Amino acid sequence: MRIIHLSDLHFGHHDPVLAEGLAADIASQAPDLVVVSGDFAQIGSRREFADARAFLDQLSTPVFAVPGNHDVPARNVLRRFLDPYGYYRRFIAEELEPFTEIDGVAIAGINTARRLRLGLNWALGSINREQLADLKHRFAAASPDSVRVVVAHHPLLQPETTMEHPMQPVKRADLALQTFARLGVRLVLSGHFHMSYVRRHDHPGEIGEAVPKGPRHAAAAPILVAQASSTISTRLRGEPNAYNLIDIVDRVITVTVREWRGEDGWTTREKASERA
Repeated sequence: MRIIHLSDLHFGHHDPVLAEGLAADIASQAPDLVVVSGDFAQIGSRREFADARAFLDQLSTPVFAVPGNHDVPARNVLRRFLDPYGYYRRFIAEELEPFTEIDGVAIAGINTARRLRLGLNWALGSINREQLADLKHRFAAASPDSVRVVVAHHPLLQPETTMEHPMQPVKRADLALQTFARLGVRLVLSGHFHMSYVRRHDHPGEIGEAVPKGPRHAAAAPILVAQASSTISTRLRGEPNAYNLIDIVDRVITVTVREWRGEDGWTTREKASERA
C-alpha cells in the first residue's frame, strides 16, 4: 500500500505555485490513499476551506483527514465556541476521527485540536482518555494481522534536532504512545511542527534514537512516528516545504520525504524503513 502524507496546507497562507503543481506530483506517485494530518486553513475561514476543497477535488485518490488547530475558527469567536468544526465538516469531511482498512492496513484518526484549553495558547493539542479507549474498540474491528496506523495533527515525539520555534507535543503523549504500543500500532503520522523527521518508540516509556538522514534499514521497532513538514504553506520554520511518501509492503514501512526544490520541483530527499 502506498500513502501520501500531507500536512499543514494552511490555505490562506499558502504558496499558490506549490499548490498548483502538488496534485500532479501526487498523481505521479500513484498512491492508494492521501492522508492529511490537519491544518487545511490558516484562520479557519469559509474561503480558506473552499480553497482547500477545490484542491482536494483535483485528487483522484481517496482522502483520509483529521482537523488541526488552525481548522478551528481563530477570529470568529462565536463560531469557534458554538460550531468549531462546521466549515471543516462542510468542506473537508463529516467525520472528525475517521477509520478505514485498506489492503491490510488499518488507519484510525484522532482529533487533537481543541476549541478551548487552559492557558493562553489554544494552539496546543490534547488526547483524552476517552479517545484512547475508543481507539481500542475501533481497532478491534480491524483484521488481527493488519498494520495499524494512527493519524493526529499534533506530534507525539519531539525532534532530535533543536527546533527553530520550540513547541510542545500533544498533551498525554506518553500515555497515548503506551496505549498505541499495547494496541499494536506501528505507525503514527502527524504534523503541526512544520518539520520532517522520523523517530522510533521502542517500548512503552522508552524512546529510541532518531532516524538519521539517508537510507536506513533497522531492526524491528514497535512504532514509527513520522512527522510531515508544511506541504505548501509559506509559514516555514527552518525547513523547506515537503510531504511524506509511505510504502507498506510485506509489513515493511518505508517513509520517503518528497521535498520542494524550486526549479527542480518535488524531489526525493531521504528514506527510512522499519519492519512492522
